[in-house]
Amino acid sequence: MSSFSSFTLTHIILLESNFQRQWTLNLSNPEFKSEINIDIDDTRTNDSVSVTVSLNYTAGAMKTPEISAVIKMVGVFIIGENGDLSIDNFAKINAPAIIFPFLREHLASLSIKAGINPILLPPVNFVKHQHQKNKEITQ
Repeated sequence: MSSFSSFTLTHIILLESNFQRQWTLNLSNPEFKSEINIDIDDTRTNDSVSVTVSLNYTAGAMKTPEISAVIKMVGVFIIGENGDLSIDNFAKINAPAIIFPFLREHLASLSIKAGINPILLPPVNFVKHQHQKNKEITQ
């Protein structure tokens, strides 16, 4: 496996943004819960790697979500000189950690524009996230 020491972010691109909410919301209902699903995909060339982070967010107290969002963003990175960081680790862990704050900000802005308090996603440990994905693949 080849390794590289530097990756330079050249673009963060919004690929998809869909936000829906019900007209009336009962945010004070103790059964109101949210669910977050994150998927990561990458495309590699000789001198760059593009990493897409997809976020599916749902919230509500009923079987039908009262709030839902689908957001996809891609980060394009130029690959630098040889070093000790593998492209695979960068694409699955480091790049999503760089892209995720942009997703968080976008969802917070959408929720404010939808007339509700900002939805502030918790930080994600992408090392743990990748280990969980690896476990799911091997099972």
